[in-house]
Amino acid sequence: MYLFTEYNSPYLFALSFVLLIGALEIISLTFGHFLSGVLDAHLDNYDSLSSGNIGQVLHFLNIGRIPSLVVLCLLAGYFGLFGILVQHGWTTLLQAPLSNLLLAPVCFIASVIAVHYSGKIIAPWIPRDESTAIAEDDYIGCMAMVTGHSAMAGMPCEGKFTDKFGQIHYLLLEPEEGHAFKKGDRVLIIYRLSATRYLAELNPWPNIL
Repeated sequence: MYLFTEYNSPYLFALSFVLLIGALEIISLTFGHFLSGVLDAHLDNYDSLSSGNIGQVLHFLNIGRIPSLVVLCLLAGYFGLFGILVQHGWTTLLQAPLSNLLLAPVCFIASVIAVHYSGKIIAPWIPRDESTAIAEDDYIGCMAMVTGHSAMAGMPCEGKFTDKFGQIHYLLLEPEEGHAFKKGDRVLIIYRLSATRYLAELNPWPNIL
């Protein structure tokens, strides 16, 4: 296997990115900073990134559950690994590399899917600040905002709320039978239906909250 060849360049670059981020994180820790924490705090300042299609993509990539820098490293790592392995198998069988114009998009899509599922697995193992962590059952009684287009009973959409520590949480919200939500509605979370789905009702105190 010829690793350092031209057709492996995009995938080697991705793996080099992972190594670079790891080195920068170690350097930042020596100066008392947490590089991934700085990036997450910066992203929180942009509300447009937490709603609509962009918000759904970030939620799919588990940004919010795990640090965004970890997500980037996983994405680059999977992309590089998939690309090199496929090129190795292809050249072994056919004695010629596969076009990266075809392979790179396929590897990227596969990497996004891999990040989605592996992120869920590693999320509970990533250290968090216990003083600002809340359990998912604690979402009940919180006021959230609907960020998806619409929701009906049995057909939830995405919503978000900010807890008392200033952390943003994303979840799926649906109304009771006979009611509907639209984007921008403020709702009260009243019951947990599953791991990510919650029953909610329209803000019962619109003149107060």
